[in-house]
Amino acid sequence: MQRVVIVGSGDGGTFTANLLASELRDEIHGGLASVQLVGEHLHHPFQPGNLDIAFKGASPDKYVKEETELLRKDVEFIQDPAVKIDFKAKSVSTKSGRTLTYDFLVIATGAVPDPSKVPGLAQGALNFHTGGKDSQRIWESLQTFDGGTVIVAIAGTPHKCPPSPNEAAFMLDEFFQKRGIRDKVKIKFLTPYPRPYPAEKISKVVEPMFQEKGIEVSTFFNVDSVDPAERKIYSLEGEAFHYDLLIAIPPHHGADVIIDSGIGDQEGYVPTDKGMMKVQGQVGVYAIGDATNIPVSKSGVVAHLQSVVVAHNIVAEMQQSSDMLEYNGRINCPMEVGARKAIFVSATYSSPPVDQTPSTIKYFMKRSFAMIYWRALNGSLERMFDLFFGQTRFPVKDKPEPQKQVVEVKAALGEKKVA
Repeated sequence: MQRVVIVGSGDGGTFTANLLASELRDEIHGGLASVQLVGEHLHHPFQPGNLDIAFKGASPDKYVKEETELLRKDVEFIQDPAVKIDFKAKSVSTKSGRTLTYDFLVIATGAVPDPSKVPGLAQGALNFHTGGKDSQRIWESLQTFDGGTVIVAIAGTPHKCPPSPNEAAFMLDEFFQKRGIRDKVKIKFLTPYPRPYPAEKISKVVEPMFQEKGIEVSTFFNVDSVDPAERKIYSLEGEAFHYDLLIAIPPHHGADVIIDSGIGDQEGYVPTDKGMMKVQGQVGVYAIGDATNIPVSKSGVVAHLQSVVVAHNIVAEMQQSSDMLEYNGRINCPMEVGARKAIFVSATYSSPPVDQTPSTIKYFMKRSFAMIYWRALNGSLERMFDLFFGQTRFPVKDKPEPQKQVVEVKAALGEKKVA
């Protein structure tokens, strides 16, 4: 029997399990293969919904479903957090003391937002990265906020959903506009990057909009500490700003099981080949999504696209086929910018984000993601996604031309093609 164990039941882990259960249906029914998904929680959240909870008052319950409802029947879900991964023994140990052996392993343990990494941050700041309940605290605080300084600060990189800090600032502006107190509120954006958004072309879209909306920006601000009593945030560079409400993106690190197993880098991320998604130096071991050290956006879309590659490659290995795929670094991160408009931060390894204009169409496309997310996890929307995302993977023997990828990305977003 060929045993596949997937550690982590977030976007990537759930989708990979479903893809493999579909591809290996006959083998599973014949007792020749098994797919086990190891997860900590029974409830599965749609994490981008945290922004709506924090800044639009949505209920956290709206964005949660039970994991067992999202999995194909041929996937064995084990609600028992993994505590140790042993590459030599080819095994995964769980909190309850169970040991699972594998022939193929997929690490999908995600990234952990951790406010405790910055002194005073947990006590002095709110955030929408640690879950729906914490996001709800932001909404509750905004209801009684009648004026003063609101700071949105990036307190560590990398973090989940790179556009989310900018999006938070835009949504705050819109919220206070609707309440009719925008003139009483100063919104300040603190970033460690040299511009409002790390990618230059996207920053050229964001920066003039920030200026138009009166959102102040302080660049090269690396958060050092927060003083909750004085309501001040300090940088390593020696700057300090007063706040009345602080919303911070916490530092992130890899999952505890990766750190405790000694299989990650200094931050707990798994060293992974950026193309085939194989864990470096291992046979039959793959990693996807936020768990990897690959320098691309930590987002659900990335995990989804990588899952397609990983599931295909595992089946190919089982069948001793050389028909392997590589992920091309495709990212697609939406960002609301107010007034029912949005942009998409889209790129690949070989093509940076493209110029674009905020549009209502992109806004409604972004809003639709929450509705189609649950269906997307079972793989039923892949044909639609292939049309939308364009080229996201290629056979190992084929290397796409960078210029062709730029055209495909622009075309997918309705932008003008390059010459």
